[in-house]
Amino acid sequence: MVVVDGGRLSKRSLVYTAAYFAWDYLMPRIKNCDVWIYLRKIDACGYCMQIDKREFEVEIHNRLMGDNLLTAIFHEMVHVKQGVRKEWNDSRQTYNSHKEYLALPWEVEAYELQEEILEAWHKK
Repeated sequence: MVVVDGGRLSKRSLVYTAAYFAWDYLMPRIKNCDVWIYLRKIDACGYCMQIDKREFEVEIHNRLMGDNLLTAIFHEMVHVKQGVRKEWNDSRQTYNSHKEYLALPWEVEAYELQEEILEAWHKK
């Protein structure tokens, strides 16, 4: 289940559709998972937090538009997939640099797959 809160109806609809597109792309067999997506003013493009075994809270910056919005959604949905499959270590640790953070295996995968999913989105 995906629930989207915040923003205008047209943006919520796009976010909802994009999240389900990413879900089907990344984890088509997973049926019992809840993703709560909030469109808010935040200090990044997006965040993903695992609440429970198969429950996630995603925040997306409410000012993102176009491909920037889509890649943020796709990136955070990769983290949902990683959480469901226990591939993600969301330990909330601090990093010495942004470069160190970007080198984390789950971030490398998320950045690669966000572009792959975006390309599939534009082909549909």
